Amino acid sequence: MPKHFKRGVKREHHFLKGLEKPLEMIAAIPGVKKVIPGRIYASDSRGFEIKVSRETKTGLKLVAKSDGSVQDVFLVVDREDRKRVWEEIEKMADGWRRR
Repeated sequence: MPKHFKRGVKREHHFLKGLEKPLEMIAAIPGVKKVIPGRIYASDSRGFEIKVSRETKTGLKLVAKSDGSVQDVFLVVDREDRKRVWEEIEKMADGWRRR
């Protein structure tokens, strides 16, 4: 694994509060090659939520929300695994949701 990766998650930059463990769980899904947290934005969101927003050229894009912030998260996933990975994340997301 490259320099800044630990347990399949890139750790060169910051995470939203409470996002690290769910990202490690996502990285453990068969077919997920890399989890790359993106930019953090300010928002008026409340609670904690992770959802898949769309497919990208290299995998999937997730949106994580946590008490006043939003963070994009990119997954590198082979084309044939994307639907299954998307469905697994949606099942897991119910356990992470806080209001």
